[in-house]
Amino acid sequence: MRKTGIDGTKMLNLYDRATGIFNEIFDSRLLTASLFALIGYCVLFTQRKFPMRWMIFVLFGMILLAFVTLTARTPGKARVRFHRGMAGLWIALHGMMVVSGLFYQDWLPESVPLLVCYPVVFSVLASRDDESTFRSILRGAVFAVMPFLLWSYLTVPVTIGYPGYKGVFYDANCLSMCCIVMTTAALVLAYASFCQKHVKAAVAYGLCAALGAVTLLLTLSRSGLLAFAGVVVILAVAIIAGTAKHPGRLLALVAVLVALVGVAGVKITKDKIYEAAVEDYALAVYNHETYGNPITVPKPEDRTLTMDDLTSDRWGIWMAVLRNLTWNGHESSVVQEWVAQDGAGDRLFNAHNAFFGVTYNNGFIAGLLLIAYTVLACVRAVKYYMLHRKTSPYAATPMAFCAIFVLVGMFESVYAPFSVIGCTYLLVQAPLWRADLSRSGAEGIGE
Repeated sequence: MRKTGIDGTKMLNLYDRATGIFNEIFDSRLLTASLFALIGYCVLFTQRKFPMRWMIFVLFGMILLAFVTLTARTPGKARVRFHRGMAGLWIALHGMMVVSGLFYQDWLPESVPLLVCYPVVFSVLASRDDESTFRSILRGAVFAVMPFLLWSYLTVPVTIGYPGYKGVFYDANCLSMCCIVMTTAALVLAYASFCQKHVKAAVAYGLCAALGAVTLLLTLSRSGLLAFAGVVVILAVAIIAGTAKHPGRLLALVAVLVALVGVAGVKITKDKIYEAAVEDYALAVYNHETYGNPITVPKPEDRTLTMDDLTSDRWGIWMAVLRNLTWNGHESSVVQEWVAQDGAGDRLFNAHNAFFGVTYNNGFIAGLLLIAYTVLACVRAVKYYMLHRKTSPYAATPMAFCAIFVLVGMFESVYAPFSVIGCTYLLVQAPLWRADLSRSGAEGIGE
């Protein structure tokens, strides 16, 4: 039989030689705890909006990533043959990001761990049983976000309406990113527990998912709501294709949830646009009364909707990115051309889009490679699900988190090695790196 892909066995053997002395200390039963620490660290710095220097933040993240690989490695030899497309695009993408870092050194701290460290993690996680790996990652995600939600509700009064509840987080969007990760992880765990007849665990995880979903709604984050709607549809289809006895009822429930999310999204959009129009008009009136400037801004009730209104100024930022493409990126993630065009020096916004962000920061070549890698990862996530949907309740995990990354990534810059969405997305797609997706776990890939 012809072998395909890139063999990862040597990488595992090298890793074993380098860390063999630690394998007795870091038992594989500590994997959930180490993943809780890693994802919790990402949540902490989402909450604090990265107050320390980027290089130091990435360094500590790499240390935690090392603990994950130490606790994930199971004894014995394993043959992991990587998919050439996944591995090749990964090396090309992050190699280009490193090249960009040679011109603008701020990009080196995040591009190096993506190029070097994550493939080692993929090699280790792909040599394990998938169900136990997914279970550990999902539990780590739920229990990493939960303390921050409880902290928020205990210390910050709940507010309903514009501009959205942010709890103890820097802003509502940061809280929504954590909520969508926790809610998705809890939903998958609830479904898996139900399938395995662990009713109490299923109820507990269902309550966690409900808490995350309610908090997500309170944030009024449209990107979070869009991602939640996408995840609900994906998981519902997964259940229907798997073990659902009453698919009609489930489809009806999904339709109701999607409709409610759509109504909420329309209402939030209208409220945000109206509030922005009120603020703009009030400022114009103040300038007119104070300095005699003419009022050129329409009254809120007369304002015509634009793409900038609908996307909270993101459309103008994206167009500025496309007008200022370079092959090797820019020095700062702040889209300076849009700042100059906007005329408001205090609105120092990044691309607010994972794909445009990489394109602006690291060059259009890196942007195209990220799109290609993401498309391939999504295709393989669907294929993985189709192969394992009858045997594993966790089969939809990579597909669900690919959807989160894409849907949130369209409106937020979440592609970073230790952003809460980026990190979780990368961890759960490790099995997608196998050349043969039908293999699952150590038994299927052992020598």
